[in-house]
Amino acid sequence: MLSKKSTIFSRCLIVFFLLISVLICSSVHASAAQPKVVRIGDLFANTYTSLDPQKGSFGWYTSTLGLSETLFRIDDSYAVVPWLAESASVDGATWTIKLRDNVKFSDGSKLTADMAVKCIERASKVNEKSQMLRGASLAVVDARTFTISTPKLLPTVLNELCNVYMAMINLDASKDIDNDPVCTGPFKVDKFDPGVSVKLVRNDNYWGGKVNLDGVEGLYVADADTLSLAFQNGEIDAYIGPTTNDLSIFSASPEKYKVFAIPASRLYYYYLSMERLPAKELRAAINMSIKTSDVCILLAGLASPTVGAYGTGTAYGNITKHGFDPAQAKRLIEKLGYTLDENGYYAKDGKEIELDIAYYAARSIDKIVLLMQEQLRKVGIKANLSVTEDPDGTYMSNGNFDIGVYCMTANPSADPYYFMERVVGGGKYTSGRYNNARAKNLLKQLYSEPVAARRAKLAVDIQQQIINDEAMGFLAILNKTTVMRVGVANCSEKNPISFYFLNANTTIND
Repeated sequence: MLSKKSTIFSRCLIVFFLLISVLICSSVHASAAQPKVVRIGDLFANTYTSLDPQKGSFGWYTSTLGLSETLFRIDDSYAVVPWLAESASVDGATWTIKLRDNVKFSDGSKLTADMAVKCIERASKVNEKSQMLRGASLAVVDARTFTISTPKLLPTVLNELCNVYMAMINLDASKDIDNDPVCTGPFKVDKFDPGVSVKLVRNDNYWGGKVNLDGVEGLYVADADTLSLAFQNGEIDAYIGPTTNDLSIFSASPEKYKVFAIPASRLYYYYLSMERLPAKELRAAINMSIKTSDVCILLAGLASPTVGAYGTGTAYGNITKHGFDPAQAKRLIEKLGYTLDENGYYAKDGKEIELDIAYYAARSIDKIVLLMQEQLRKVGIKANLSVTEDPDGTYMSNGNFDIGVYCMTANPSADPYYFMERVVGGGKYTSGRYNNARAKNLLKQLYSEPVAARRAKLAVDIQQQIINDEAMGFLAILNKTTVMRVGVANCSEKNPISFYFLNANTTIND
């Protein structure tokens, strides 16, 4: 039989080992805690074959992921504000930019004026969209200061520096810039599988303060339905751009999901082929057959009405056009010698009007084109639908359509020149082969006009010319709608620009 002292000792020993076990289990549990990573889905990530922010549209992806940053940015109220830069001043055609003193790249090296100049010069060479600063002279003043002198007065230099392709990269340290660029954002590259996924980890040298997440992950998702299911299944934590059906599902379950929608600048619009539809009357009839207010009804909660390329509340959104008028559309078609056949379609010499609507199935465009097809049918115009995964590489480049539907951020830098230059100036985004001398002359004036009110008037006049020529149709302004599962916060959901998403303040709690 054990003595009383032995019994007490045994009990103490048992308690001791129990405490040790608890401590060990707690330690194991703590060490096995999952890193805080936010996963986002992207319908276009298959086209992101590089992480070089300055090439093509790759900067949208790197900015969205929190990898790259620019000298200036657009804030929540749509104003241009300093980011990596500290300040800017202008004297005629010369801008002086001063950098923040504390900005570091992810390798720990400082952002200098010399590297900033190299980045701007490189972006102006390698990116076809970066035309504004081509021909500009850049000069280093000191370690933190440089100047930009343009051949002509260019009041939108700071707006240009907001564009994602103007991201700052340590060009000397980026040995493999396509797969592992050294940037300034809160995250840096861990693993990149081009066109499939990218994993980023926390940048411990981030200049902007504490980074809440351990990492982020961007995943390519082939279609909107799959993306929605992945989000509902917990495979995706947040994304921008749910469909109308998704919006109703997520809004109905606030205990699971958070939905934020704000007016933004992404535009639904379409081109009419000036080559394949040479008759202005027919183009006018097509435009009169499309009831754009139905697009907003169809996209309930996702879009806002517009007349031109910009919201009606902007200084350059005061446009006028003829509205939905199917009766007049029919009269115009009949003046061209067409009559309704037994199928209910207009035809001439036994040949029906048969249009090809080219589109891509993202951001609910697949629903919009079905609506357009039905609206045209009611007027007596047959339309077939042609879908592609890569609009830029197909119909936007080759112009192989009668109606080409597209969705673009028309105002990414808080100035109307960006979109006007693309749809009037020539190139891929002048996709309907629109070529109007007056519109191009107005565009030249817009380039260097320093007075905001006059810039707005010029932008209005360009849009009015496009509408008068029946060259395009403007459908709706897409709201920036961000969805997050409960526990995820601070995904730039209050900012109107879609390429601001994950950032140092983004958090996730399971």
